[in-house]
Amino acid sequence: MVLLGLASLALGIGVGLLHFTLLRAGTDAMLLESKALKAIALTALRFGLTIGALVGCALLGAVPLLAAALGIGIGRMLTLRRARSA
Repeated sequence: MVLLGLASLALGIGVGLLHFTLLRAGTDAMLLESKALKAIALTALRFGLTIGALVGCALLGAVPLLAAALGIGIGRMLTLRRARSA
């Protein structure tokens, strides 16, 4: 169970990094490039990836789901830290 939790945490960090990177890319596409279709596609991809990962972890149990959710929060923190330093 511990290994499953750690694997879910790592998955959550990766999904969180990708989720918030795609959020930035979609926002830039909409505001800077005026490409609404690209922004919509990135949003759909972002939600699909995040929902798929969380549903998959939920099917494995509460511990993997909570670990993945924590990982997404850590991914958010890392993405924001990287954006502030740039």
